[in-house]
Order: sequence, then C-alpha cells, then structure tokens
Amino acid sequence: MLLAVQQMANKILITETYHEEIRGRLGVGEDVISDADIDALSVLPIGESRIVKAVPNFAELTGDDQTYVYAAAVCMVAAILAPSMTARIKKSKKDFDFFFENQIVDWKKYAVQLVDEAFEFIESISTVQHGTDVPVLSVAGPTRARERRCH
Repeated sequence: MLLAVQQMANKILITETYHEEIRGRLGVGEDVISDADIDALSVLPIGESRIVKAVPNFAELTGDDQTYVYAAAVCMVAAILAPSMTARIKKSKKDFDFFFENQIVDWKKYAVQLVDEAFEFIESISTVQHGTDVPVLSVAGPTRARERRCH
C-alpha cells in the first residue's frame, strides 16, 4: 500500500532565508544539506510542530516574540538534522594542494544543545507562562519499622 502524503505549508519558517539559517546553525553548506533535506516531512514539519506545541499562540506573536519563535524553530529543525551530520560530512577532503580535515563534532550532543537553545528562545517570549513555583514539602519522621521489630 502506497501512502500519499501531502507537503504541508510551513507554519513558522516562512522566510526565504530559513534554509540558509538552518544550515548556518549546523555550520554546513547546501552541498551537505539540501533544501529538500530540510523540507522533508520527517524534519521541518516535526520541528515546527514541537514549537507550536510549546507556543500554541505563535501566530498571534509580534515583534521580538515573533523573532524568538522563529529562532526556536530554526534551532529545533537543526537539532533534528544534527544526528545525521556524521554520515553527511566526510572526515577529510583533499583537493590538489589543499587538505582540510573537519572538526570532530559530537553531533548528538550538539542536537541536545540546539534543543536547549530552542527552549531558551521560547522562555524569552513574553506570553509564555514560565513554570510556576510549587512549594516543596518534605516530611521526615520516625517510621513504624522500629515498632514492628519490637513486636
């Protein structure tokens, strides 16, 4: 059975530069990650959906808040792509007299950092309710273990 899936319109990443911004977060060019890689159904819509879930009123945001939600989406999509970077980037490149060795990057760790950065941007949005302070209760005292030993 063939599953027909229709590409949905972007909700947050609607500028003409979002592909370059996502590649910029990863420090790579279009030769490593294509626009189609970024727009894949398992990448961009998932990244945007995670941000929409955290900021349901994203469409109503203006000014800096709109910028924060956009930056969070860029980071989240980059985080989804990051673990695949090891396979995408060749360890070293040779070209005539030029030799370049890529830095060793822990892409999984970098993905976690990008997710953290996305949520830092979300925390900067003025309409996002931050965690409420819940009083911490601790109860300490004797247990009945001693009573059970006596009987």
